[in-house]
Amino acid sequence: MSKIVKLRDLEIPQEVLVPMKTNTILDGFISDRGGLLPSTIYIVVGGAGSGKTSWSIDTIDKLQTVNPTKKFLYISGEQDEIDNYELSQKLPGLANINTLYLAGCTNPKQELIDVLSQGWDGVLIDSLEVVSNRIQTTTPLTAKQSSQWVMDLMFKHKKGGNETKTYTAFMVIQQATKSGTFKGDASIEFDTTGMLYVVNDDTEENRYIMFSKNRRGDNRVKLYYRLYQGKMRYIPRIVVAPIINETIVSDNGHRTFRHSFIN
Repeated sequence: MSKIVKLRDLEIPQEVLVPMKTNTILDGFISDRGGLLPSTIYIVVGGAGSGKTSWSIDTIDKLQTVNPTKKFLYISGEQDEIDNYELSQKLPGLANINTLYLAGCTNPKQELIDVLSQGWDGVLIDSLEVVSNRIQTTTPLTAKQSSQWVMDLMFKHKKGGNETKTYTAFMVIQQATKSGTFKGDASIEFDTTGMLYVVNDDTEENRYIMFSKNRRGDNRVKLYYRLYQGKMRYIPRIVVAPIINETIVSDNGHRTFRHSFIN
């Protein structure tokens, strides 16, 4: 049975209100508190070649550099060590990030359980679809069950369900549909903290990021950036985007609401 509560009666862990900073304009863009907050899950959406993986890796690298006492992890579902070595020639920071490679793994489900149980402050997963597919092909779970299992595992650690009781912040990459919108069950958008789009703007000859939903800060605002000397450099010009109608691929199945601090 669900609990009826009042916010004033809850004991919110104060550490979840302390942002992890990149010391760039990105901090104010991500949240009103100025940085990536613990106990959050952000979906990073983009089409093939949009730059979502490069942007996400650069962000984790910046977080790790500015917050040396924090632990950050990159879970690569698609690329193996050689692929990432090649990518690190463009993004040198990738070479310094703790990485779990799932390519060729015979039991990815158990690997994820074991590694995340160590407690990480920030985790980048690339991508939700690929990691879920790897679990589906190595377990009796269906595609939908595999995706739900990954989401449930993230919510467990978002709520501090690990050995160190760390409230993990997740960035999860997901492909966009051909029309450029989020590919996946609608419940993923409803249950997560925010959905961030990475877009290649041909007219500007630069890329930008924009939240279609952000529970911790502004949305519908474009922040432009470019790759310069192995780092993403943000262009100090923020553009408010017009509201657009979005279509989310969904099976309209049952979904449950997940609360961060209520069991």
